[in-house]
Amino acid sequence: MARAVVVPIVVWLALSATAGAQEVTKVINGETIEVDGVGKVRLLGIDAGDQAVRFGPSGPARPPRSGPDRPPPPLITGSMAVKPESASGEALKRLVLGKRVRLEYDEAADKDRGTRRAYVFLEDDTLVNAEMLRAGHARVDTSRPFSSLDQFKELEAEARADLRGLWADVGKR
Repeated sequence: MARAVVVPIVVWLALSATAGAQEVTKVINGETIEVDGVGKVRLLGIDAGDQAVRFGPSGPARPPRSGPDRPPPPLITGSMAVKPESASGEALKRLVLGKRVRLEYDEAADKDRGTRRAYVFLEDDTLVNAEMLRAGHARVDTSRPFSSLDQFKELEAEARADLRGLWADVGKR
């Protein structure tokens, strides 16, 4: 009797693992994708440093008010700009956009609310998170523990040593 129950469960698990591949419909930035049927997913263990909106100083300070007919300068100044597409976002698009991926969640890293974090695998079992680090398009995100932390640190160190991706600018200084 127990064998009759176990065999169908094993077959169901095998089929659901292969059926778990979903298409990437959008790349939001260098570390976040949108997956059909799942929604937003962040690549676990990487930080692409992409900011869609940047805040900063507005430039030189205005001259002080010089007469009764001129209004006082604003108390708070600054600027806001939308950043164009980043190299890491473009690299992630080339890797996954329109392709089928498999997501694997790490229990140690998935304790907070918000966008789920996952390891993202292509159909050929390429780990996209690792490829982004290997190409130098991201840094290791050490803000939370995850099972591949040591492997990811090694990949980042290799990219940094070879001056790949974002590390190429460091070599020019």
